[in-house]
Amino acid sequence: KTLYVFSQYRVGERIFPTIPKMRKKSVLDCLFLYQMSFDYKWPGDYDVRDTFLKEYSKYFRNITSNKKTLNYNEYDLIICDDNRDTPKTKLREIYNQKTGVMIGCYHGAGEKWNNKTFFESGYKTVWDKTFVMGKSDSLKSYCIPIGIPSNDCLNKYTLEKKHILIIVNFLGNRYSPFEVNFDEKLFNNLDLINLQKKYDLPIILKLKSREDEKKTQDNNLSYIKKTMPEVDYKIIVDTEDNNKLITQSKLVLSAPSTLAYKSIQLGIPTVLIKGSGQLGNFGFYNGLVKNNKQLISDKIEELEKKPYDKAFIKKSIAGGIEFNSTNVMIKQIKKVLNDK
Repeated sequence: KTLYVFSQYRVGERIFPTIPKMRKKSVLDCLFLYQMSFDYKWPGDYDVRDTFLKEYSKYFRNITSNKKTLNYNEYDLIICDDNRDTPKTKLREIYNQKTGVMIGCYHGAGEKWNNKTFFESGYKTVWDKTFVMGKSDSLKSYCIPIGIPSNDCLNKYTLEKKHILIIVNFLGNRYSPFEVNFDEKLFNNLDLINLQKKYDLPIILKLKSREDEKKTQDNNLSYIKKTMPEVDYKIIVDTEDNNKLITQSKLVLSAPSTLAYKSIQLGIPTVLIKGSGQLGNFGFYNGLVKNNKQLISDKIEELEKKPYDKAFIKKSIAGGIEFNSTNVMIKQIKKVLNDK
């Protein structure tokens, strides 16, 4: 028996493709916590939990948001979408009640959650093994690379080049832990007016749906309206298909973000703005550039000619070259269970 624990859609969706394969090997239950909980009011413009339930509920014997209804001793394996023990998830409580193997999957690519101190603090207190993205994150013997299973289907999409995509981390109208934010200075340095003239394509701004912005999304929209130059653009918070959003992009301009791995794996020119997000293994990526107008322009021109960074993908995303991370993760689960 296996229990999947999902707490945030944008974190959990990376491992959703493993569910049908795991159902062939095991009885599955599912626990929703935090943003995935049935009690949580979704802050974005589309409740992506509905997408999950429509696609995957048929594979589960039971889906619940009530931690107290589960007997954690009955599971041979518990797979958590996150490897952090937070006040919202309290994974340590589950760990202390289980007898089987508990795996925590990486929260993101940032160095904040991919360093020896972080891994050592979670080992045998929050999880028994942690699944990381690639070789560059495998810093301890219990850190096991699995890539990004949700990206496996990307090579089945047609690249359509319908828009310029900007993946926003923090806007400049709020507190941010980062030096660089998506504000008037950055939008100016992206030179969006000339980019739009060059490509003759609309611009899409992809925002994150954050819990602390439930009541401030209108403020975000008005802030963007004030700071964006006179270009043809629209704003998206949540979408049913992030893969389509990526594969329809001619160019991606982004903070260091897990979403950006999709365009990088596909060889779509992807420029990452240094300092606007957790760096993590993006420090090895050729498309990382400082918030400088000329440097950004030069990098776009460079990536137009040579967009595919095979060395980075091989080092950072297990199964990323072949788009077979799902099989990589299933094999690693089997190995973990055999070795227990």
